[in-house]
Amino acid sequence: MSQPPSPLRILHTGLGGWGRSWAAELKKRPDLLTTVGYVDVVPDMLELLRADLGVHPSLCFASLAEAIAATDADAVLVTTALPGHAAVAIEALNAGKHVLVEKPIAATLSDARQMVKAAGDAGRVLMVSQNYRFYPAAQTVSRIIAGKALGEVGAVTVKFRKYANEAAAGTNRHYLLPDPLLLDMSIHHFDLMRYVLGQEPLEVNCRAWNPAWSKFMDPAAAIATVLFDGGAVVNYQGSWVSTQEETLWAGEWLIECARGSIEWTGRADQHTAADSVTIRPLSGVAQVINLPRDDTYDRVGSFAEFRSAIHERRAPLTSGQANLATLALTLGAIESSKTNTPQDVPALLRMSGSLAMKGGN
Repeated sequence: MSQPPSPLRILHTGLGGWGRSWAAELKKRPDLLTTVGYVDVVPDMLELLRADLGVHPSLCFASLAEAIAATDADAVLVTTALPGHAAVAIEALNAGKHVLVEKPIAATLSDARQMVKAAGDAGRVLMVSQNYRFYPAAQTVSRIIAGKALGEVGAVTVKFRKYANEAAAGTNRHYLLPDPLLLDMSIHHFDLMRYVLGQEPLEVNCRAWNPAWSKFMDPAAAIATVLFDGGAVVNYQGSWVSTQEETLWAGEWLIECARGSIEWTGRADQHTAADSVTIRPLSGVAQVINLPRDDTYDRVGSFAEFRSAIHERRAPLTSGQANLATLALTLGAIESSKTNTPQDVPALLRMSGSLAMKGGN
C-alpha cells in the first residue's frame, strides 16, 4: 500500500484579510502542509497575522526573495491583491517552487499566459484555487453529466443572489472593487459551468448594471447568456444587491437534459451540509442524491488537490493552463457588458496567445 504524500512545505505571500483567512484555514491541517514562512510587503499585515494566529516573528518576511533564501519551501501560496499575482507567481516559479494562486489567476490573459509559460519552463505545478469545485454537489453533478445518465445537456439556468448592500455608502471596500460581481464572484460560477458541464465556452453575451439602490461603484448585477461547444446554453443571473431570498454561494442550478433535469446548489459558509442534488427524470420519481461528506472541501480541498498533483507528477484539476478558459469567459463577459456586443471566447484566447508571443515569450 502506497504511503500518503508528506506535508508540503510552503511559503504564503499576501496576508491581507483574505490571506489571513487562508492562513487560519490551512493552520488546521498539519497533515497537508507546514508553513515555513509568511510574506507581505506591508508590515502591518504581518503584525495582524502574528496577533491573529500567534505566528512567530522569525517566520515573517518582507520579500519573497528573502523568504526563499531563508527556507527550504516546496511551494508558494499566492493570496496577494490581484495586480500582484503574476509577478509574485513568476518569481516563485523561476525559483523552482510550485505555485497555488487565488482566483482570478491574473488581471489579464496575457499575464496569465506568462505565468503558464514560466511554470512550463520550470517544470513546476501552477494551480488556480477555484475552490467551489471542491464541494460534493458540484463534484457529484459533474460525474452525473459526464456519465450521461440523463442524456445530453440542453438548457441551463444559474441564479446567484446575495444582499451585500447594507453598509453605508463609501464605508465598505467591497463597494470600490472593479467589476465586483463579474470578476470577483461570477468567475466562480463561470468556472463551475466548465467543470459541471464538461464543455468549453464559445460565446458570451452579458449586460451588467447597478440598480438604483446599489451602493457599489461598478455594476453589482448582471445577466449573461453563454454558449458552449457541447451544445449547452446557459442563462446566468447574478446580483450582490438582490432583495429576493439569498442563494448559497454556488447559486441555484437547473440543468435540463434529454431525459430529465438536475437541480442542485452548494457552498454554504464553512460546511457542506447544505449541498444538495435532485434528479427529476422524465419518467419515474424525483431522486435526492446522497452526497459524500468529509472535511476536505473548499480551500482545503483545493490545497489537497495541489499537493496530490505535485506528488503524482500530474496536472491539477484547475491548472493554470486549463484555467485560461475560465479567465477568458470572465473577461469576455466584462467586455460584453461594456460594449453591448457578444464576445467570442476562443478568439479572446487566441488573441492573448498572440499578445504573449509579441511580448517576448
